[in-house]
Amino acid sequence: MKLINFTSACSLLLIITTTVFAEDKKTAHSIGLQTGGGGLEHKGKDTDGQGVGHSYLYYNYQFMPNYYAEVGVLGGEDIDDWQCNDDINGKLECYTDNSNNFEFDTDNFDYGAITIALKSDLKLSKRNKLYAKVGAEFYDYQFKLDREKIIDENGVGLLLEAGWEYRWDSGIGLNTAMQYHDMGDLEMSSLNIGISYAF
Repeated sequence: MKLINFTSACSLLLIITTTVFAEDKKTAHSIGLQTGGGGLEHKGKDTDGQGVGHSYLYYNYQFMPNYYAEVGVLGGEDIDDWQCNDDINGKLECYTDNSNNFEFDTDNFDYGAITIALKSDLKLSKRNKLYAKVGAEFYDYQFKLDREKIIDENGVGLLLEAGWEYRWDSGIGLNTAMQYHDMGDLEMSSLNIGISYAF
């Protein structure tokens, strides 16, 4: 009798596990693209405005329920009109949104990064969920003045993101998120919107 109960329990567990893994397998992979804009600080001095925009292309693999490994590529640049003009003393001054940018003169900024992250989500309903991710990013950024590099930095930084996602049965999802990047002397935060596809 105990053997029959044990066999029945194992069979039931196997059926449930197979069903769960089959369901997970259908949507274990996803790809997505986010775009956003925000501000940045360099050594504590900020642009005083929405000065940068970027795009983030990523791939997720669900390795456990509610846990994903993510790799991505990030790229962006200044989106405001960063202008440099001679002041009355003949000194070059650079401004964004009528505010002085940093402790140095620059009229162009661009950056890129390769990211590796761990993502977790909390389902609110069948289609809605909240998510958070933490990861490392291998970054490279440059400030330029009249096309000449004045700062060129690279290294390993921190990526943090928290957001909300809505996904249809077709696998297409939409999301909005706040993203934070720590790239050594440079800190950047942005509000992103994105689209993804789970398969």
